[in-house]
Amino acid sequence: MKNNKIWLITGASQGIGFAAVRYLLSRNQTVIATTRNADVFDKEVIKNPKLEVISLDLTNETEVENAISYVAEKYGTIDLLINNAGYGFVGAIEEADEIDISKVLSINVEATLRMTRYVLPIMRKAGSGHIINLSSVSGLASSPGFGIYNAAKYAVEGLSEALYHEVKDLGIKVTVIEPGAFRTNFLDSSLAVAKKSISDYDATAGKFKNQLQQNNGNQPGNPERAAEIIFEISEMSNPPLRLLLGQDAYNKATKKLSEMQTEIEQMKSLTISTGF
Repeated sequence: MKNNKIWLITGASQGIGFAAVRYLLSRNQTVIATTRNADVFDKEVIKNPKLEVISLDLTNETEVENAISYVAEKYGTIDLLINNAGYGFVGAIEEADEIDISKVLSINVEATLRMTRYVLPIMRKAGSGHIINLSSVSGLASSPGFGIYNAAKYAVEGLSEALYHEVKDLGIKVTVIEPGAFRTNFLDSSLAVAKKSISDYDATAGKFKNQLQQNNGNQPGNPERAAEIIFEISEMSNPPLRLLLGQDAYNKATKKLSEMQTEIEQMKSLTISTGF
């Protein structure tokens, strides 16, 4: 297994993506970081000779195709793809408008699919590679006020699991990362708030929105540690399909699994009564 790998990371100018860039560079990895505007990337980090920063509109099919072709031609291959770019929305489902919904799905789901589709031929040709998709514990368990974001991250979970089964015999690995609340700027620049407010949802979606705002800057997760773990799983010969990050993520996911198991068993007689 070669020590220096070629990493391609989306949404790399902030949050866990930026922490991953810095940590990977400290491990002498070659990193191609994409962001909406390379001109505003950290001025010190961008000086590292092992880093190339590319401006990329992930919603533009042609731009994505051209960028991946450029990277593959220049570096010879792409060993790891981290689909990190994400965008959140808080508000009741009824409070969301078409623009809100489209933007969340476009960045979280469509961009992840687009990057994956163009990287896969390169990995298939090499007979190796690792695709790491950033989901969220919100892709496993839902909250009132996070329904649009939940829908996007549930989609990331589903496509990642299907992809895992499609490529596991081709030498390509797939991992979906499910963080809890990490101390990034997700709750600032990467989170939209519903413009419409319906008072009937104050006790549910409204309460959750207030909790998010109060939690901003106090999230328990350390993005630097997340970056270290991402590198750690990249070194595994058999990395996990799913990886929760954070005590809060673990608590929320295991609570959901327990509740599901209880309800499945309660409804078992109805479930199995449907045959001819």
